[in-house]
Amino acid sequence: MGRRESAALIARKVTVFIVSSEAETDLVEAFNFYDNKIAGLGREFVRSVDAEFARIQRQPLAYRLRDRLHRLAMTERFPYTIYFIYDEIANFVSVRRILHCAQDASSQLSVAT
Repeated sequence: MGRRESAALIARKVTVFIVSSEAETDLVEAFNFYDNKIAGLGREFVRSVDAEFARIQRQPLAYRLRDRLHRLAMTERFPYTIYFIYDEIANFVSVRRILHCAQDASSQLSVAT
């Protein structure tokens, strides 16, 4: 594969972006935690996750594989990791979990798959 082909593959925008119910629950729990700490901080957390979602959608292959299936993306301001699956053939992303870095991802990901 030539340089242009690999650059085109990396820049290929995802056509389907799915957030699992587990990831939605993770997001709500983290939002509530931060908003209870400081009013408005929960919104900042959601903005951070949304920004990372946009980057994932633009360049899903830019993120490293955690295992054979899941890729991971870190939020910028908060210690959270977004675990997602990218299917290159179908060109879709499925966000499986949004976990605090201190959480055991291995046990959490096995539940979400």
